[in-house]
Amino acid sequence: MPQLLPERKKLPVPDNGDFSLPQIFASIGGGLAGAAVFAVLTKGTSAAVLFAFLAPLPILIVALGFGLRHGATSALIATGLLSIWPNPIVGVIYAFLVAVPALAAAYVAAGAPWRGRELVTSHAPAWAILAAGGVVATAVSIAVTIAAIRFGGLDEALNPLRARAFIAIEDLVRTQELGEKLDPSQLSALVVFAFPATLAALTLLSQALNLWGAGLLARASDALSRPWPDIAQEFVLPRAVAGLFLIAGAVAFVGDLAGEIGLVFAETLGLALAMQGLAVVHALLRGTRVGGVTLTVIYIVIGLFAWPIVLFTVVGVVDAVFSFRSRKGAAQARRG
Repeated sequence: MPQLLPERKKLPVPDNGDFSLPQIFASIGGGLAGAAVFAVLTKGTSAAVLFAFLAPLPILIVALGFGLRHGATSALIATGLLSIWPNPIVGVIYAFLVAVPALAAAYVAAGAPWRGRELVTSHAPAWAILAAGGVVATAVSIAVTIAAIRFGGLDEALNPLRARAFIAIEDLVRTQELGEKLDPSQLSALVVFAFPATLAALTLLSQALNLWGAGLLARASDALSRPWPDIAQEFVLPRAVAGLFLIAGAVAFVGDLAGEIGLVFAETLGLALAMQGLAVVHALLRGTRVGGVTLTVIYIVIGLFAWPIVLFTVVGVVDAVFSFRSRKGAAQARRG
């Protein structure tokens, strides 16, 4: 009878605190890649902007696959390189809109380890997005405040952008023969006022998608320190987020600097709540025959038109009150 061979054990993930040669190379490579991806923005083309959407990915891959310390090293390398070229302002923008939010999300996704224990034991996906969103919204709000103080007011700070937006919208109205349907002056003021908040929301969307992608890559290489979460069930934001979203939305109507900051937080929290709304839809459609087709249609529509994401923000706010997934789980338990 042949002798049974001992079961092969999976090699443990390398100690994330070590600075071995592969980990050093990973840190340097992540920093170089992060700087190169973000530097493409200097070309100013639409393709460059889309490519720069992947800027957080190298840092997140290193942070989730090799450890937070190595992810932070990559972030420092990328920030330093971008501060040298193109200029220090680009380095600062990268640091506060890409590097710090990515590290915050990775830290929370890893359980927020602190002194030998994990501070986040449940709903890690939601807390990770909330951490990144908080950093992004705060950074954009501080930047807007500094610009308003430096130029003597929010309107003065936004005037250069408003002038460019006015020219672009006026050309659009003339070429499309829209006549008096649109007022270029009012529309440009509205677009420019919403620009910082939209930038914050798009930055959070980039962080969320790249966190998901980096997590998949780390899981494929058996480098994740925690089991892969059931995002549809675990993406549950604290109920206070819905209240803060409504308050920030109300403040946005005040206008001026306070309204600008309110709009920044409203759009950022609104996007996080929209992700919760999508998680609710995923959970409720799970196991149904039309689930896959329905979700595909939903994401195609959101990708084409963008504005339907607002509907899922509403779902996220309502879910914060009624907890649809918990109710579904309780109903299934009773039937079982």
